[in-house]
Amino acid sequence: MRAKLYSVLNKIYGVLMSVSFFAGIIPLPGFLIALCIGGTTGEKICVFFGNGYYPWVIVLGSIAVVIGLIAMYVGKMEGLSVKKVSAEEPKT
Repeated sequence: MRAKLYSVLNKIYGVLMSVSFFAGIIPLPGFLIALCIGGTTGEKICVFFGNGYYPWVIVLGSIAVVIGLIAMYVGKMEGLSVKKVSAEEPKT
């Protein structure tokens, strides 16, 4: 049961992070067009992306990170813990 839940959460995490990554790249042509146009029209395009679009992308990425952390702990992959990895110290 735990392994199946880990697998499902890990797939959801992967999909959400991929969507968030590509959604962050989508406005690049819009910013380049706004840079070329300039003036008030270019400013309006940039303000739309900055205030209307990117907050949703950031929320989507944050949700993906939370799901990824839950998946790590369900799968007993405690990457943010301070447990000792091995009993032996590396020899120098």
